[in-house]
Amino acid sequence: MTDENLDPLKPGYPFNAHLVSGITPIVKGDELDFWIDRPKGLKGIILNLTVSGAGLVFPGTPQEQTVRSGNLMLIPAGTKHDYGRHPDFHNWYHRWVYFRPRATWMDWLKWTKTHNGVGFLDLEECKTCEALPIIEPLFQSIDQSCKTHSIVAEELSLNLLEQVLIRCREYDNARPKLPVDHRILRVCQFINENLSKELSVEELSRVACMSNSRFSHLFKKQLGVSVRQWIEDQRISLARQLLITTDLAVNQISGYLGYQDALYFSRVFKKNLGVSPRDFRQTHL
Repeated sequence: MTDENLDPLKPGYPFNAHLVSGITPIVKGDELDFWIDRPKGLKGIILNLTVSGAGLVFPGTPQEQTVRSGNLMLIPAGTKHDYGRHPDFHNWYHRWVYFRPRATWMDWLKWTKTHNGVGFLDLEECKTCEALPIIEPLFQSIDQSCKTHSIVAEELSLNLLEQVLIRCREYDNARPKLPVDHRILRVCQFINENLSKELSVEELSRVACMSNSRFSHLFKKQLGVSVRQWIEDQRISLARQLLITTDLAVNQISGYLGYQDALYFSRVFKKNLGVSPRDFRQTHL
């Protein structure tokens, strides 16, 4: 593979990782000023935020869309890519994240406004807050985290991306919804910062400043899964990344995630992904 193939901004990049991010600074006539045409899309999802200039999507069709500063675009896996710099604009700068979603994100990936399967969201239409100053720094933090090359950089980036997707759900004004309670968001952050610890419903309820029963009910209502399942999903997601990106032994990963019994961890991993941790690692070498 050539050096050019290793640049996600250039044609031929394989997008084999679970998460890649960056900013594409397109200026009229420069080397990045080419059209993106992927009829079968990618294996993962693209989340795109225009920060200046404008892009054109599905030109010459009834689904044609112009994306400007503050516009988000969500391209699901296997969905056609057909976009580039808008010819009436000198530049198009857009931040983007390519990712494979966690199982618990599915509801957050259903946007109200879609064209040809691609979701569109205008942050300027958010009536309750200044949305862009919240979303763009999260994109920047994802990109910075990806470049640290630490063993948990990808997992930290996924946690930041999760915040972006939750915010997008909040900002989708056309979608009937109950906004995610700030207390639930605070608990999610606490969980991700303490995955290696034994986290009880009682402790998490105190973080949320709610009763145990009220907290458990609200958590499941808003995120679609029980708090126990959500914690397990986060641990398995991190285990997957550590198996791929490090040489840590399975029992070391088990301990790092707070599982005292490596055999129990292996059973939980297989229940979620259908293969043992060792087999999973072998298939991703």
